[in-house]
Amino acid sequence: MLTSEQIEQYRRSGFVNGGPVLDEAAVEVLQAEVLRVIDERENPQAAQPVRLANLSGDAERPIWQIVNIWQASPAFQALVCSQKIAAMAAELTGARELRIWHDQIQYKPKEQGGRLHWHQDSPLWTTLQPKDAQITAWVALDDAEADNGCMYMVPGSHLWGNQQKELDKLPQGGQLPEEFDGHPLHFIMCPVKKGHVHFHHSLTWHGSGQNHSARPRRAIAIHLMTERTTYDAGGNHIMQPLITVQNGEQLKGDIFPLVWAG
Repeated sequence: MLTSEQIEQYRRSGFVNGGPVLDEAAVEVLQAEVLRVIDERENPQAAQPVRLANLSGDAERPIWQIVNIWQASPAFQALVCSQKIAAMAAELTGARELRIWHDQIQYKPKEQGGRLHWHQDSPLWTTLQPKDAQITAWVALDDAEADNGCMYMVPGSHLWGNQQKELDKLPQGGQLPEEFDGHPLHFIMCPVKKGHVHFHHSLTWHGSGQNHSARPRRAIAIHLMTERTTYDAGGNHIMQPLITVQNGEQLKGDIFPLVWAG
């Protein structure tokens, strides 16, 4: 369980490191599963995720994105449904229920993984309302450090509402302004050891650097919805064809499994 100091940090800053959730053996299994699912992406006999794409378009220098690897891997299904992770997320959010929205593998191969621009999570999930009712549990499968593309977070930014349009105006790879709407801006580097979980609020400004190292940077983002999350049929998202509830209803269903009921 989390300490009162960790809970207070999350509420104040919009992010916190929750500590270890996987041992070395479990990490090794999941590392291998990432590569297996990628290798079997054209195998019609193998279970497939919702999306598996090389975002670089270059077969020699791939940047892999996998959405809902839990549907293709029992080992990842066990991880995204982890009661340890869910209990910590419930402590941070005060949620009575938590469901999986979707997961996302972020695999930056050695010496080539690209930069992820400043963004907020929930404004990009246009099928979800409200925008402050989700949390991400980010589990590192390799040590994530400055040289291989760890995340950077802007403390307190989760309290400023939906500002994705303003973040989109920032130059790629550019510096943040010194202030925003009267708020002084600074970012904090967030290294995460492999097997550890790092939580961030759905409105926290964050991004990540390039992988300049000789090590891969594999991680899974487990996006969780509280019971306040409802479906906005006017949005557009890769998960939308799998949604079975009506506009305005709580987003739930078999593809959005319940992982916490307090």
